[in-house]
Amino acid sequence: MGLDTTIKSLEGLADIDFYNAVHSTFLNAQKDGSLIYSADQKPEIIKEDGTNMNIELKTVKALGIRPHNRPAASSPESKTDDEKLKLQQDNDPFAHPEPELTDFAKQDSLLKPVELQIMHAILKNINNSDECKKNNTQFFAFFNSGPESGYSQFHKHIQFLKLPRGFSPYQSGLASTTEFFLPRELNVNKHPLIYQNAKFKHWILKIKDSFEDEEERETILAMLYMFLISRVLNVSKSQKITRDKVSYNFMMMDDWMMAVPRSHAKYEDVWQNALGYMGLFSARDEDVRQKMLDLGFSKILEGCGFPVEEKEKEISYDGLWY
Repeated sequence: MGLDTTIKSLEGLADIDFYNAVHSTFLNAQKDGSLIYSADQKPEIIKEDGTNMNIELKTVKALGIRPHNRPAASSPESKTDDEKLKLQQDNDPFAHPEPELTDFAKQDSLLKPVELQIMHAILKNINNSDECKKNNTQFFAFFNSGPESGYSQFHKHIQFLKLPRGFSPYQSGLASTTEFFLPRELNVNKHPLIYQNAKFKHWILKIKDSFEDEEERETILAMLYMFLISRVLNVSKSQKITRDKVSYNFMMMDDWMMAVPRSHAKYEDVWQNALGYMGLFSARDEDVRQKMLDLGFSKILEGCGFPVEEKEKEISYDGLWY
């Protein structure tokens, strides 16, 4: 299941009606029976005490029937000559397009500059569409990397998800009041943004509002991403995590990117990937939903990541990793 559109360049991606192209693909697949979709119960929006984070909590029945194991090898479909966009079948309509990347690569390999460009170009395209503006919603991209990141597929893939209508993630609030800057470890005023109420280690960097050309976009996105990766590697090294076990979640919107180093894929048997760090929690059944409420969302996120330290914003990390 995929788009009947070949896009030969990033400039070409900017020119297509991406929202409606994906939406029509979903509707056609549902109509011809290749996609079976059933709506989930109405989600609950919660303002978490203590952190003031917006939380969406919902029960997704499809999570109870999807495979729990991770494929250990690539499928024939994974080996392609170009980046490919496909729709996942376990989420909301037009909520979860997923590009599979060139050839087979493991999910713990680093993102390439062109992959960051594609992510950003897709977000710019969709989020500036009339439909997103009319529906008061936005999309974000995320990448789960490493064995403790909560990924469910072994092959390298980036995913996109639609935020709930009117939902304001804490990252966007920080980015909206910050001017773009290139981060530096030796200058505390150039350290990444941190949401002060969060209990887990994370770093947020502002993205430029516009770029002179694709070369500048490629350069800046790569610089920001690698700065975040250097911090992930430093934290992992300090925790004596071997290089093959390094795990993190990476998230991006039009105007910011974020990384969260991961210690565990689960906390008290509650599995979590990047979505939790956006404030989006999905339970496969009522028992898991209640367990999330009992444990507390911040406790789950802290248990799957690393706790913040005193004066977290002032910590400088080594430029050398492993």
